[in-house]
Amino acid sequence: MALSPAQRHSQRVAVQKQLERRQAVESLDSLHIQIQALNQDVAYLRDLPTIADRVTHKRDVLLPRWLPTVEAYLESGSVFVHPVFAWCVVWLFDAGDLDKALAWADIAIAQQQPTPDNIRSSFPAFVADQVIAWAENTLAAGESIEPYFTRTFENVTTRWRLHEEITAKWFKFAGLLLLRDDNGQPRATAVDDVETLEKAAVLLATAEKLYKRVGVGTMRAQIAARLRSLMKEQ
Repeated sequence: MALSPAQRHSQRVAVQKQLERRQAVESLDSLHIQIQALNQDVAYLRDLPTIADRVTHKRDVLLPRWLPTVEAYLESGSVFVHPVFAWCVVWLFDAGDLDKALAWADIAIAQQQPTPDNIRSSFPAFVADQVIAWAENTLAAGESIEPYFTRTFENVTTRWRLHEEITAKWFKFAGLLLLRDDNGQPRATAVDDVETLEKAAVLLATAEKLYKRVGVGTMRAQIAARLRSLMKEQ
């Protein structure tokens, strides 16, 4: 039976109060009201002037507001298209909570959840791009990218069906990672271990096989030259 305008208003007020108290909103009947509230939050977020402001708002306001509702959804065992869940996965990456972001992304992918409307890629492609961008920034800061890099690399190469260009980018990154010198730059001459060079060569060859324009030809030639040089020294 359809709700009266007064009942709908009461439901909206109840949902808003639960969200303000950071309580879970579990009623399926209120899903459309949840989505209305979510859309308002997204619109407010987009009006914030800086990226830093948006990240702070996601971490300090939106995630605490919505996480209980998503946790209740996940605990229920029900599976349906859940825009709140999808947005929370995105916000977790933006907020830098990779542990929860990757755990929930795995669930979203298993449930075939669509990404929010402003994200054109699927969740596997979104996660692949997010983690490799994070890895690049983290390496530049001199910090470890594990265990998140290896975990996602395994998904990219063995579980997810992605466009060849994305997968090639990951093989390239993994190959160059083995060649980093003391300054963090990939350089074949910085590596003395034949096994490491051969492993990097295989990774880069795989990248080029997947996507010709991935841009590893020069490095592959340098690895080959380095291997020849090391063999002569033996």
